[in-house]
Amino acid sequence: MGQYKSGIYETSVKGNHGPINVRTTFSDEAILEVQVFDHGETAGLTAPVFQRIPQAIVAQQSLNIDAISGATVTSEGIIAAVTLAVEEAGGDVEALKNKDQASNDKLEECLSTDILVVGSGGAGLAAAISAYEHGAKNILVLEKLGTIGGSTGLSGGGIAAPGTKFQREAGIEDTKVSWMSLWKERQASSNPEGLYPNYEVVDKFMDEAIITTEWLHDYAGHAYRQIYGFGVDPVRRLHDPIEQKDGATLGQSLIQNLVKFLEDHHIELRTETAVKELIWEDGQLVGALAEGPEAALTIRAKKVILASGGFAKNEEMLQQYVPQAAGTSFTSMATPGATGDGILMALDAGATLYEEPWIIGLGITSYLQHPVMQSLMMDWSKVYVNQIGERFMNEQSHYAIAANQLLDQDATWLLLDSAEQNQALVEALETLLPSDQAVKAETIEALAEAMNVPPITLSQTMQQYNEGAEAGQDAFGKDAEFLAPVRQSPFYAIKMYPLTMGTFGGVKTDEAMRVLKADGSSIENLYAVGETANKVLYNQVYMSGSAVQFALTSGRLSGEHAAKHL
Repeated sequence: MGQYKSGIYETSVKGNHGPINVRTTFSDEAILEVQVFDHGETAGLTAPVFQRIPQAIVAQQSLNIDAISGATVTSEGIIAAVTLAVEEAGGDVEALKNKDQASNDKLEECLSTDILVVGSGGAGLAAAISAYEHGAKNILVLEKLGTIGGSTGLSGGGIAAPGTKFQREAGIEDTKVSWMSLWKERQASSNPEGLYPNYEVVDKFMDEAIITTEWLHDYAGHAYRQIYGFGVDPVRRLHDPIEQKDGATLGQSLIQNLVKFLEDHHIELRTETAVKELIWEDGQLVGALAEGPEAALTIRAKKVILASGGFAKNEEMLQQYVPQAAGTSFTSMATPGATGDGILMALDAGATLYEEPWIIGLGITSYLQHPVMQSLMMDWSKVYVNQIGERFMNEQSHYAIAANQLLDQDATWLLLDSAEQNQALVEALETLLPSDQAVKAETIEALAEAMNVPPITLSQTMQQYNEGAEAGQDAFGKDAEFLAPVRQSPFYAIKMYPLTMGTFGGVKTDEAMRVLKADGSSIENLYAVGETANKVLYNQVYMSGSAVQFALTSGRLSGEHAAKHL
């Protein structure tokens, strides 16, 4: 009798965004094929996982397969689905799980390149493309994760710029003066004594943003489907990418266009290859050491561009540099690779950090695991109260400002009632209760007791809010269209937390993105771009479409300078 009952088995497990459906084919003696035939995972970002994990299972005839860095849940989901198939086929699951992996003995590989780019997000890819444009032909891009794109790939993909030719062609009137006015207004909303932004640099960035937006189209092969504004950013200056046919997100569509340029021009990009440290000889930067899946790499490089992102996913760095945001790494929407590697390497090289680092806010979030809860991220019709039962902000605020407001509170609760417009939320909550993250009660006073906030205070807060909602006049200035009285029992309160998508901070650079020492001199041959060096533009409030724009623009500038100074 063979190891398996031959046949084709279809199994399904839970992924990040819905079921992962896997088809596994067995002969009597082996796993012949593993195929993911349907899934809800992020298109493009997870493509390497759907190829490499099934290949490894078949090649090694094992369930003892390492997850791909940056895609752990998806990797483990595929393995779990195959595990179910093995069980159905009568195979020995434990034997396959305990099977020794292929030897981890790594080869040593020595490489030489003109320009080494660390990171494959928007900043790194733009740096590589710009370097190629300006004469560098030996370029190597290394990505520590198994997926390409960084936080840019997870973004909405829109890039802001004022007064581009695309806006003019669409009849859109927009100016740098308009954007600068909004920029100053937003940055003044928090930390009034802050050292940043440096508005001379912001002014220059806005000029360069126009160049980058047009360069992406004219040289890099990118394309835009629309130019739009939204919410509290109504001016049409966000340039949105054309969607890819494979269902990729808009951020990943942008990344795919940049990767296609690399492929078409034979620029090497390696994934699952983490740069560990920089190499110095006689005080000069000459390369880096890296660890790949099959080899330890010694890379000789004339220039190194650090494009490895911020530190939103590094809890230790958050606790050290932005203690107010401690705990936000676990829910951050930043790439899993945003652990500050490039910043730390630059520090070891003698770089100086920007003062007053902060988080890039994306709104608010709940720890409750249900798809409907995502609707609360920017739902201006709800009411927020703090741990003493008082409202503390206008809920109709820019998402970055909302995140900052929550950071100032000991705790934040979102309140809703059982009105018809809340039925989807109520139904979801009923499946999640009891929970330490949400409470329910028949009266506001009882709700306050469950929340452990002063009942009298919460009752007064909600009475004032309801009176204002019915009169169309809110004490915090919320527009009447977002004022919904909270009167229909039962009532619910959900704990909410700041949601982030990155960090402001990194190391100081000059206008060519060369890393600076404390005395203002540059560290020869070393550049930092994107979130590795972005604080100069911001106080504590993110500007819509600016993070991806700065990633691409700083990457373009660094690549050009590096190539011209080989």
